[in-house]
Amino acid sequence: MSRKLKDAEYGTHMVPLITAVVNTSGDVFEMGCGDYSTPLLHTILCKSNRKLLSTDTSKEWLNLFRYLENKNHEFIYVPVYDDDYMLNPQPEKWDKVGNKKWSVVFIDHRPGERRKYDIWRFKDNAEIVVVHDTENLGYGYEPFLNCYKYRYDYKIYDIFTTLVSNIIDVKKLFTE
Repeated sequence: MSRKLKDAEYGTHMVPLITAVVNTSGDVFEMGCGDYSTPLLHTILCKSNRKLLSTDTSKEWLNLFRYLENKNHEFIYVPVYDDDYMLNPQPEKWDKVGNKKWSVVFIDHRPGERRKYDIWRFKDNAEIVVVHDTENLGYGYEPFLNCYKYRYDYKIYDIFTTLVSNIIDVKKLFTE
């Protein structure tokens, strides 16, 4: 069964995300599945015997990617909303998922207002954190992004993606 691919703006994070992945060697945590990220991360990571944890707050959306599940690629539904869409949000349920050290954490999950807490949560537990939608000042990312030693803002498109790290000078991944 095939389906229509979403607008290209949903994929503006691909270059920074893949740059982070190919410049690290460990496991990757994907917070929010997507047509642009999930299949590509799966292919790159499984071929190199790295683990990928893909998560989402929508069971229906997550199930679109479950065909990729294998010994290196795990899927976890995070029940933030009672009706699997918007009712009675409990964003603190994200705190129960992904609590280990990662090479890359990709932050692109719902609710968007929760993302800043996860930027902070992985400050010392990820080599590189990749954050999508950083042009949106309403999310309040800045104080959390500024807590990292290294930062690179990928502003090629109208939808920005920011890489932060306390270990790797992420700007050098794009300038050397």
